[in-house]
Amino acid sequence: MPSSRQKRFAQEAALGALLHFIALTLLAGGMFLLVHIPPRAAPMDSLILFFQWIYDVLYSPLAALRWLWPGEASPWWLNAGVRVLGHALVGTAAAGGYRIWRGRFQ
Repeated sequence: MPSSRQKRFAQEAALGALLHFIALTLLAGGMFLLVHIPPRAAPMDSLILFFQWIYDVLYSPLAALRWLWPGEASPWWLNAGVRVLGHALVGTAAAGGYRIWRGRFQ
């Protein structure tokens, strides 16, 4: 039976995975909207490049996992599983980093 500390860590890992997914989705949507602003109205090139850099940094763990299983030859459920696994790994790493930062590991 999992202890309350293990349950709390699992909740923090799930929250980290969800926040990672939301951050990637919001960055992609923000870049999509910024690209459609006419350059004469407001030049947004530097902001778009900054968002793209943040997206690339956040997406790098998923890209490493997707490199293991190329998408064209894989069934859709494997690609979806790799994506969920990537978010779960990032969430677990974030929860572990948070625990270390707060000094909760004993």
